[in-house]
Amino acid sequence: MSDLLDRIRQPALPAEAVGDARVHYDTPPRLFELLLDRNMNYSSGVYPRGDEDLDAAQLAKMAKVAGWLRLKPGMRLLDVGCGWFGPALHFAEHYGVQVTGLTVSPVQRDYALAWAERRGLRDAVAIDVCDVLAMPYAPDSFDAIMFLESIIHMPAKARIFELCRTVLRPGGRVFIQESNYDRESQRERYRGERGFREVDQAFGYTGDMVSAGRMMMELEEAGLLPVGLEDVSQDYIRTLSQWLRNLDRHADEMRALSQRDTLMLRRYLMIALATYRSGQTVCHMMTAEKSRA
Repeated sequence: MSDLLDRIRQPALPAEAVGDARVHYDTPPRLFELLLDRNMNYSSGVYPRGDEDLDAAQLAKMAKVAGWLRLKPGMRLLDVGCGWFGPALHFAEHYGVQVTGLTVSPVQRDYALAWAERRGLRDAVAIDVCDVLAMPYAPDSFDAIMFLESIIHMPAKARIFELCRTVLRPGGRVFIQESNYDRESQRERYRGERGFREVDQAFGYTGDMVSAGRMMMELEEAGLLPVGLEDVSQDYIRTLSQWLRNLDRHADEMRALSQRDTLMLRRYLMIALATYRSGQTVCHMMTAEKSRA
């Protein structure tokens, strides 16, 4: 990946775009409506056959998440870094769970609650705007917790998992879907490469990415027993490619909304796709459980 950006023939980002993580939170939601699937999943889908469209792949992913979390009606689910809340609303509607979302963005909170209202799900959801380290929940508040490609932005993983263990009931599960380095031993070398630095600076400070092994170790040290791991890297390559096709299809409307953010999204997606194709970045689903003792 050392010459990655020389191989990606894209114009440079405007100076004011670099280092601004608000692209995740405060850009017009319509940009992401055009980019993502109808449930606004900002994480990889899964492709059981290999030829699914984006909507079908995301529905397959959510079914897999629900299975790993063993979701049942009446359960309480915490979505940490809930984004626009589409997956959470899907679980509330189709699995009968009560969902609490956690975000740092009032823009995303307002969008998500309006969407829940339109779908008749307002009584099934709540969203709190605060830092994950300040989560305001009592012990044993939740039956399940999920991080759908959000913990990459959170440096204090050990402390976060300790908090998850506290607010999770005995026997409850944590699900994580996240991008990882292929080897923890290469983390510092990768972080020094130009492509990784640009993604880190331009799109949400992803320099806190770790390997899957390191993530599982942090879960173990917090008292959460890993019970499942699955590599979905090839699925992410398909997802990134489909997002890029959507961007190309809707480029005129997206540029009219925000030239800067559309350029940033294209550059991020192309760099991410290249790092996945190189094998230096991989994507895993993992699940851990709190002891019943």
